[in-house]
Amino acid sequence: MASEEFMGLPNSFPRQNSTSGISLDFEPDVDYHFVETLQERYKCAYCHLVLHSPHQTGCGHRFCQHCIISLRELNPVPTCPVDKETIKGHEVFKDNCCKREVLNLQVFCKNAPGCKSKIILGRYQDHLQQCLFECVQCTNDGCHDQILRKDLKDHLILHCKFREEICQYCNTYMVSVNLKNHEKNDCPDFPVPCLHNCSQIILKKEIDEHFSVCPEAEVDCPYKQYGCPVKIKRGKLAEHENAALKEHMLQILDKNSKLEEQISDLYKSLEFKEFKIQQLADTVKKCEKEFRQFAQLLSKNSNLMVNTQTLASHIDKSVWLETQVRQLIQMANQQQSKFDLRPLLETIDNVKQKIAFMETYDQRLGVLEDQSNKHDVHISIHKAQLNKNEERFKLLESTCYNGKLIWKIMDYKMKKKEAMEGRTVSIFSHPFYTSRCGYRLCARAYLNGDGSGKGTHVSLYFVVMKGEFDSLLPWPFKQKVTLMLLDQSGKKNHIVEVFKADPHSSSFQRPDGEMNIASGCPKFVAHAVLESAKNTYVKDDTLFLKVVVDLTDLEEL
Repeated sequence: MASEEFMGLPNSFPRQNSTSGISLDFEPDVDYHFVETLQERYKCAYCHLVLHSPHQTGCGHRFCQHCIISLRELNPVPTCPVDKETIKGHEVFKDNCCKREVLNLQVFCKNAPGCKSKIILGRYQDHLQQCLFECVQCTNDGCHDQILRKDLKDHLILHCKFREEICQYCNTYMVSVNLKNHEKNDCPDFPVPCLHNCSQIILKKEIDEHFSVCPEAEVDCPYKQYGCPVKIKRGKLAEHENAALKEHMLQILDKNSKLEEQISDLYKSLEFKEFKIQQLADTVKKCEKEFRQFAQLLSKNSNLMVNTQTLASHIDKSVWLETQVRQLIQMANQQQSKFDLRPLLETIDNVKQKIAFMETYDQRLGVLEDQSNKHDVHISIHKAQLNKNEERFKLLESTCYNGKLIWKIMDYKMKKKEAMEGRTVSIFSHPFYTSRCGYRLCARAYLNGDGSGKGTHVSLYFVVMKGEFDSLLPWPFKQKVTLMLLDQSGKKNHIVEVFKADPHSSSFQRPDGEMNIASGCPKFVAHAVLESAKNTYVKDDTLFLKVVVDLTDLEEL
């Protein structure tokens, strides 16, 4: 059920239909500058400003829609402030003829004298969306400057500190405000003076390469290995070599003398070793000669030779065994002095006892783990039940039973973005009731619009839900419903739509499923109105919606 089928006023003032297809409107409570003096017949009898959505009373006076609502809210029996006549709801009607005349009144742009335009009041907001003298927010991330629309292009390209620029040295893109810091500290192709003051400009990435040829860099003298301790600038190195030629030659001679002495010592050592080798060679020859003589003697008696060989063999084995035994005794004594086995044996016994003790603990731990797992299962069940109870208690605490719902929608921008991306198209309020045993109801909002309001409006719908006491309640649902967007400025400039439930609509029959099809206003409020900086419908990224069900003639069970 679209909102256009009903009049947006409480107490169901009769609506006078219009055949006009023009969808013009303007912001109320704004001091417009009219080209011609505003006639009294176009002024609200209550706020004395230009009529916004004019309504005419039975006494013939005209009021803004929100003003006539305010009169009804301030006084149960409202009276006309002009002639003090009682305003009767059934005599109030929407004056579409006057509305068309008001919407076609010419006004000056608020940005005069810069802007010379004259616009009809109904197209005033459309003009501001295009006016070259309107202040707009810079579109660059991080920039909060307000600029005239005609200057926005130059600001984005030339003046904005957060515009994207390219580094002239390394061709990297970055935000303008960070460009200088990048060039000085991070850019590898940034030209810098040599650290050694050689008057050359070099790229930062070539500093190390330049140091190897820089004439002002300090380097060691090439004759350092010969003893020259001088450090001098590379450009003056040749001058130093020429000036210190004599000293360098003396240092080379001294170095050579030391090397010659070392070579002489090496020759002497070599001669001594050759002499020793000769002595050993002579000794070997002498042993060979004695061995041959001994062999000749032994060859005379073969038995004696065999016995001698056997005896020599046993003697050699005996000597070898004796040597091995002594070595083993010595090693045993050393090991015994180093290691005492008794503490080691005691430690092994202790470890065996601890292992046996730990084995019994393993058995006990197995039992305890089984018990612990059972407890964890029980605790998880109890936690789940507690969470369900807690959610139910919170729901019961926030549930209203007087037919009124105040719905606080937080994180508006994020939820609208999710709706635009198709992730969460609509959101539901928590349920509310007409009484403790009454109808179960809720609201449903499409923050990016639904149907004819998709992409331009917030759509708001009323939903009849399945309740515990539906079998005791009268059906279909026939009550009057008021949908409101609350003004958070304290001025009570609420946006209001009212409709009476259609008894023939399936939306208001007794629900078969969890809830009926939603019914309400696909064009409840335009995004431009809701998000305008001049309005305070959204504050701290939060908005409040209100749903009121008229409980008149509704009996409580």
